[in-house]
Amino acid sequence: MKNIIKFRICLWLSLAAVVGWLLYMGIVPSGQITYIKDFTGDNYFIKKLTPEERVGDMIDGGQKIIGDPVYFALRTPRRFNKAKLILKYRKQEAELPIGSSASMIPIIEAGVLVDKTIWRYDLQPIENRIIDQLALVWDVINENGVMLLQKEKKFNSINEFLNNLPDREEIALYNYDLKTDYFLPDYASSSDKRIIDFALRGSFEFYTYIKEEDLDFIFNFVDLNQNRDSDPIDLFLYYGGQLLDSRHLDDNDLAIDNGEVSDRGEIKIKLGSLPEGVYKIELKVNDDIVTKKIITKQNKLAFINKIWLVNGDKNISLYSDSNVLQAKIINPGSLQTIKAGKKELAINETYKQCSLEVAIGTYEIKVAKGDIILAGDGVFSFSQDDLFNPQFKKVTLGLDINQEGINYVLAEYNIPKTEEEWKIAQAEFDLTRAYREFKKYNIILAIPGLRVDDDIKNFIEVDEIKVELKGTTLLEKISKMIK
Repeated sequence: MKNIIKFRICLWLSLAAVVGWLLYMGIVPSGQITYIKDFTGDNYFIKKLTPEERVGDMIDGGQKIIGDPVYFALRTPRRFNKAKLILKYRKQEAELPIGSSASMIPIIEAGVLVDKTIWRYDLQPIENRIIDQLALVWDVINENGVMLLQKEKKFNSINEFLNNLPDREEIALYNYDLKTDYFLPDYASSSDKRIIDFALRGSFEFYTYIKEEDLDFIFNFVDLNQNRDSDPIDLFLYYGGQLLDSRHLDDNDLAIDNGEVSDRGEIKIKLGSLPEGVYKIELKVNDDIVTKKIITKQNKLAFINKIWLVNGDKNISLYSDSNVLQAKIINPGSLQTIKAGKKELAINETYKQCSLEVAIGTYEIKVAKGDIILAGDGVFSFSQDDLFNPQFKKVTLGLDINQEGINYVLAEYNIPKTEEEWKIAQAEFDLTRAYREFKKYNIILAIPGLRVDDDIKNFIEVDEIKVELKGTTLLEKISKMIK
């Protein structure tokens, strides 16, 4: 009888321990928890890397990544405020002839999804080989996680550099927001309205310039009605990195997905008495929305990083300063070869992102048919006179430090640590801004230039993913409820 009682006590204690452990894992009363995935099996909290076509075989408990980008879901029992992602990995790069850069994997970044509508990720550096190699031969100053690299040492501190900035053409940035005034000395305003009637699909951002004139724009929209999702339209105006104004259009036909184009009206934005300088306009919509035309008095209009030309337009000329031009086509009827400066880029397969390294400077892009997505590390305009770029150069894929005359690099970046043949790097994220759905955060691992279809045997092998999470404690939550 005593043995039975002891057995029951042990059983109840075991059950209580399991329930207590489950409650602890669900509530996380300390506000801190760590999840680790080592690829020896499935993990409830850190899901597998996807899509399958960009993920290779398992190697001794490590996971190969053969294409860019890949994603994984981070399942959490509750919301957290901060996350530290620690990645243990190594790279396999193919041996190609001297001078070839096709086999290199210079940049690895990680990011958390912050906006599902436009699929925007908060990207943070994991590794930047360009900076790593410069740090071996250039002078390096490290202060509070910020690096200043100088080809020839002229400054003794980062603060001295910031207070005596060299010419902006000599500076390149990485993961660092350097705020400076940007003025066009020969700019002259105009009172004439003009119409940009090349239809643009989905979200976009562009720079414009104001001097002794009103900011004056009219945007006309249509809805393709190809999905049942709500299609609100939001327009934001920024100056100096601060939100200055905004506009909104509701979607009143939420259930329509009949594929028939419907008018969605227009947004007008007109502001006077603005200081001279660069202004940024962001249109935030999903891919059901098409901007049919833009009416404006502004002389400068440069689209940032990406532009989606709608099907129907033909023989389009654009101008860009992107060092690397990328193009993707979804509609088979739009497959074509585009011209970029003196080079050509053949797009002969749908959903395939094609890329081309283009000569430094401004060049013309000739597109025979629309329904093509163009992207790059610079800006795009429909007129050469429109083109201007207030951004500093970025230390990204395609930047030639020597050819572009870069003498200084400013970066918020830490060089990965080395542990035998493995590298260990970390990135930190603000989860209060992150998108979370079905108890999951979405994480991206971006490796620009790593392609599945280029017949080059290069890859990333990930040995371990560790995520350290921090949030409010149970006592803090109770205290807030009481207050």
